[in-house]
Amino acid sequence: MPKVEDKTQLKDDGDARLRTVLSGIEPELRRLNAVISNLTVLAVALDNIEPTALTVLAEVGSDAIGRVSSSWRDAFDLVHAAQLRSAT
Repeated sequence: MPKVEDKTQLKDDGDARLRTVLSGIEPELRRLNAVISNLTVLAVALDNIEPTALTVLAEVGSDAIGRVSSSWRDAFDLVHAAQLRSAT
């Protein structure tokens, strides 16, 4: 049977990794907010918009969503692992 200190260390390590993963989501959310803000400005301006500009915004938004989705899955995996450890 593992020592109490070992379980505590595993929990602390898991908590630290979870905080790191979730903290990594914040900059991506800010990036997505900037993309949406830019799209809103372009929509209000009612100017002709170069397709290249929209392509860049789409790529930035898509990359950010991919990283957020990956981090979100990592966070769930860490929580699931912690639940399995606590059940044993």
